[in-house]
Amino acid sequence: MISQVRRFNRTATQRVGALQDEFLGRGRPPGEARLLWEIGPAGRDVRSLRAELGLDSGYLSRLLRSLESAGLVTVESSGADRRVRLARLTEAGHAER
Repeated sequence: MISQVRRFNRTATQRVGALQDEFLGRGRPPGEARLLWEIGPAGRDVRSLRAELGLDSGYLSRLLRSLESAGLVTVESSGADRRVRLARLTEAGHAER
């Protein structure tokens, strides 16, 4: 029984592409693609993204840096509270999303 479940799980993850380095043929890993989606058109604060996605702060930071270097996201401090960092999509980020 366990071997059948494992075989099914392997087949399902391969078919949906969950283990590939790119998602939906966009050349972007699934984590980055999900982060672009969650930032959304209005932008989000990094703390709420980390809490909602259940990500380690270091991993989220690496994802954001990768998206920044690709020109898809900007991360800046909030004007109201400098401790809060805001992630916003660039024009290219909106198009990619």
